[in-house]
Amino acid sequence: MFMCKAKTAKPNIGLIQKLNLLNLLVFLDVKSTKHFALYRSMNVKSATLGISTSPIEVTNISKYGFWLLLGDEELFLPFSQFPWFRDANIAKILHVELPSSNHLYWPELDIDLAVESIRHPEQFPLVSHVSA
Repeated sequence: MFMCKAKTAKPNIGLIQKLNLLNLLVFLDVKSTKHFALYRSMNVKSATLGISTSPIEVTNISKYGFWLLLGDEELFLPFSQFPWFRDANIAKILHVELPSSNHLYWPELDIDLAVESIRHPEQFPLVSHVSA
């Protein structure tokens, strides 16, 4: 008795991508919106990942400052204008709360900021009162 292993064919992903591009170019050559719409409808679209569970989130920290995502708005807090965060532990910066729509609070750092002071820091001059 003879035994033989049959090779299984692997899909050629590069070829599939080239054929998809070729199909698109053919449809674009025809300049038919009907064909282009048909082509677009055949593509699989990814589902939306879901909604954000946090209305406020620190999205990035660099040596110059950090970015906050507040709803659909991304705000940058440079350490030069918000020096209280410069030497703070990353975990403490990440722990931010939104007590109200215009009020941010970092409980572990005991820092309160108005959202407007981040949007327009020139309207809120930095003043330090050191007790002697």
